[in-house]
Amino acid sequence: MPRFRFLSLTAVMISIATLLPTAPSFATGVAVQDEAKTAPLPSAKDVVAMMIKQQGGEKAMSKHTVATIKGKFSMPAMGMGGPMSIQSSDGKMLVIVDITGFGKSMQGYRDGIGWSIDPASGPALVDGSMLEAMKRQANPLGDLDLFKTWKSVKVTGREEFDGKNCLVLELKTGDEKEVRLIEESTGTLLGSRGTQSSPMGEIPVVTTIEAWTEFDGLKVPTRLSVSMMGQKQLIKFDSMNFDPIKPETFDFPPAIKALIADKKAREAEAKKNASDAATSSDSSSSKDSSKDSSSSSSSKGEGSNSSSSSNDD
Repeated sequence: MPRFRFLSLTAVMISIATLLPTAPSFATGVAVQDEAKTAPLPSAKDVVAMMIKQQGGEKAMSKHTVATIKGKFSMPAMGMGGPMSIQSSDGKMLVIVDITGFGKSMQGYRDGIGWSIDPASGPALVDGSMLEAMKRQANPLGDLDLFKTWKSVKVTGREEFDGKNCLVLELKTGDEKEVRLIEESTGTLLGSRGTQSSPMGEIPVVTTIEAWTEFDGLKVPTRLSVSMMGQKQLIKFDSMNFDPIKPETFDFPPAIKALIADKKAREAEAKKNASDAATSSDSSSSKDSSKDSSSSSSSKGEGSNSSSSSNDD
């Protein structure tokens, strides 16, 4: 099923955070690794199995192909907030956050295309690592496909996070990296840390999951705090349902359709130019080859005439 993942909101929240004044920084709750714990580390396979069991198990996680979760986003230090929702269906995703005094931000993914629209920068297509992250987030199987959606999944150590003893699960694909902190005694995912690309460069992000709630046998994070750029952002979800979602919900907005069309036109033009350049190069090489051949034939002819004259003498 399209299990909600808290990282789905990171890009939207960064768009908001970059426009607002910097609030005082706060503790993330991440402590240095406890080197005193020398017990052998469990395998990544065992740790992921613990996470899946805590979330309700494989049956609950794969039961539904559609989900809608609603709640509220807020930035206490700024006195700002508003409703938000995440809708997902068969590999498609739409995130909407409507912040009072800022406006509505949207982020979507379908058919391999990621996009965003917000009051700060307008419509944009997403590419690179952010697109890959959205693709993972929209995956209906979520953590059931963890070993398929990341090149490397390994347990790197133990540390204390949010006052609890945790295993450190490191996920990597190329330059992308996400670290998850999982309570060793229960398999509960307590938080994560990593970086997120933005117009301001790479931004460190630490997320703490403060509460999980069960919906139809499936457990999802319903209260989270996110630390980035010296600001604390809170997310609280109060409802989740698995009702069908109209297919047109995931249609590209007109502004995004225009960007897609423009991108395809530019790609087609670049391909044509490359093809024309290759054809021109081949033609030039062919002419040069023909010229060389003609010169060679001429030289041979002159040599033959010269020889004939010599014999006559």
